[in-house]
Amino acid sequence: MPLRASLSFFSTIKTGGDFEDLRNNLWIMPLTGFIIGLMIALLSYPFFYFGIGFLIVVIYVAVEGINHIDGLADFFDSFFAPENKKIKALKDLQIGSGGLIAVTIYIIALSNFFQIIDNPIPAIILSQTLAKQGMLQLMLSSKPLWDGLAAEFMKGIKRRDYISYAFTISIALLLSLKYPEALLSLVVYFVLVYVFRYYVIKKYGGINGDMLGALNCLIFAGVLGVWCLQ
Repeated sequence: MPLRASLSFFSTIKTGGDFEDLRNNLWIMPLTGFIIGLMIALLSYPFFYFGIGFLIVVIYVAVEGINHIDGLADFFDSFFAPENKKIKALKDLQIGSGGLIAVTIYIIALSNFFQIIDNPIPAIILSQTLAKQGMLQLMLSSKPLWDGLAAEFMKGIKRRDYISYAFTISIALLLSLKYPEALLSLVVYFVLVYVFRYYVIKKYGGINGDMLGALNCLIFAGVLGVWCLQ
């Protein structure tokens, strides 16, 4: 089943399935994000009353894993590198100062957001749903930088993958009936995806797996930040 394969790939929960199932059914990614977000929110819920943001970050990492955060680190190592060394920095397996700064800011931001957020369950669910939709949107609108994880995913792209937008937008619209932050979340989502895609296509000419992971983190944090606005 594609959902089992997707959960196994995008989280630490091993439910079986294989890569081919996921690659041929990329439309499942936002639904996977919805489920991951629900798990993070429910497991974290008791701790929101105590304002222990860092512990909730630990729960988030325990559920989703560190692959996307690793992508964030690798991408920002390249982001801060000189123009002629960006590709080399992207391929470097060692984390540099740019990546370390990015991950530190990311963890601190999440910890602070989790401490002050008023409606954590819908916020985390929508943030994860949009994060996975963003990864899919980047793949649907770009080309691979080289043969790697992103390229393998993109070999399986099909027209039906676009149906994922119906699911994601429906979730946001339903939540907006009670939480106006959901509509602003959509705006922030589209801005982040557009700006990120514009930058990576201009600077690199394509995308790789690290960029997908970095965008996942940026959308997750960016949308959570929207829900913290008063």
